[in-house]
Amino acid sequence: MTAPIRRILVLNVGKPVNGDVAQRPEAVALREARPEYVVFVCSASADDHDGSLDFVADYAALVGLPADRYEVLPLSDPDDLVLCYQALVARFAELHQRFPTAEVHADYTAGTKSMSAALVLAALDSEGEPEVKLRLVRGVRGRQATVIPGTEDYVAVSGVHDVRARRAVALARAALERFDYAEAEQLLGAALQREVSRVLREQLQRARALCRAFDAWDRYELELAQRLLEPYRRDWHPRLSVLGELRGVVSAFTSTPGQSSDQQRLAELERLRDPYVAVEDLLLNAERRAAQGRYDDAMARVYRALELFVQLRLWLGHRIDTGDVDLTRLPEDLRSQYATRLERGRPLTLALLQAWDVLAAFPGEPLADWLRAERGRLLDWTRHRNHSLLAHGFTPVTHTVWREYGCRGIELCRAGLAVLAEKKMRRPLKHCQFPQADLLSQVS
Repeated sequence: MTAPIRRILVLNVGKPVNGDVAQRPEAVALREARPEYVVFVCSASADDHDGSLDFVADYAALVGLPADRYEVLPLSDPDDLVLCYQALVARFAELHQRFPTAEVHADYTAGTKSMSAALVLAALDSEGEPEVKLRLVRGVRGRQATVIPGTEDYVAVSGVHDVRARRAVALARAALERFDYAEAEQLLGAALQREVSRVLREQLQRARALCRAFDAWDRYELELAQRLLEPYRRDWHPRLSVLGELRGVVSAFTSTPGQSSDQQRLAELERLRDPYVAVEDLLLNAERRAAQGRYDDAMARVYRALELFVQLRLWLGHRIDTGDVDLTRLPEDLRSQYATRLERGRPLTLALLQAWDVLAAFPGEPLADWLRAERGRLLDWTRHRNHSLLAHGFTPVTHTVWREYGCRGIELCRAGLAVLAEKKMRRPLKHCQFPQADLLSQVS
């Protein structure tokens, strides 16, 4: 074999009724495809019957194929779909390895029904580039629904790219059920690389943009998430409202330190309808991590949610920044205690439990009774959190630990948010878990 192989034909072979291969669809495919290498997929002969394997030499001779330009894939049971499929998948992989740049056609016209089904499935599942191209011999059918000899054409199977794309959509759907928006986006992007129909392309583009948006939100790239969701505002208006609030909270907490910025931060937070929705957003994020089995990560996010909850309440209710505490704003009973912790040139900070106690010490604080009542539960939860790898220890947060202890932090935080709403200190903005496979609901 000296000349390069540029086109390969994987051809299902059937048995001619009268022994004349020249009138068979396989002959049409061989003549029209003009392959430089052929894989004849045949039924093997047995003691009680002949197989199509016996006619391979006739087909090769019909188009002048030398022995080094074809091979045979015999199937011991041509009615066993799984056996046929497995053999073909393996052969396609071998062809891609041996002839990495060759164009591969797969003609499933002839052979048993199982052989045809297996060849189609194996071609669609074949990995590697270029993709296997499905082909079929078609013709004008007469009164008996049989093809009239001489009218046959070797044609490409239309819409096959849509079929391949929908198989990628099925994988993307499974990824979304795991809240894996990045993987779903990549799968939809791969589907869009195919020559799909206009309607399907529009549907895939929309779904891909939404996956990108929620992936960005999941990583807290809020500006990007809002930009990607904006073209679909009509359908995602409530989500965009939440994103606007989250960006407001982020802006307030990332302002430059200093007295003037304290006033600016407070003004930014007070302009928001529901800054506490940022706490709920972190809890939803933690639930997504837990759904993926990333329990250490989930525990870290719950801790941040509890911390942010108290930070927001101290800011909005008492003008206290946990990262730079003004002693004069602390409850009078606590000022002397915290004065002993002051160090020259370093801000006074509050950890989660300290911030919790400071907030509970304020007379008239709407959350005070709840904070004092739940301090034990918080202490118990933080003890388990502190042993985790993403805190201060090396103990993995297993599914059991998360179920028995970790998710209690979510319950605790949501209970506090509910108290705040009951006390009319919060106007809750509707927020819920991210969409999953329903992001693909418009992909028909």
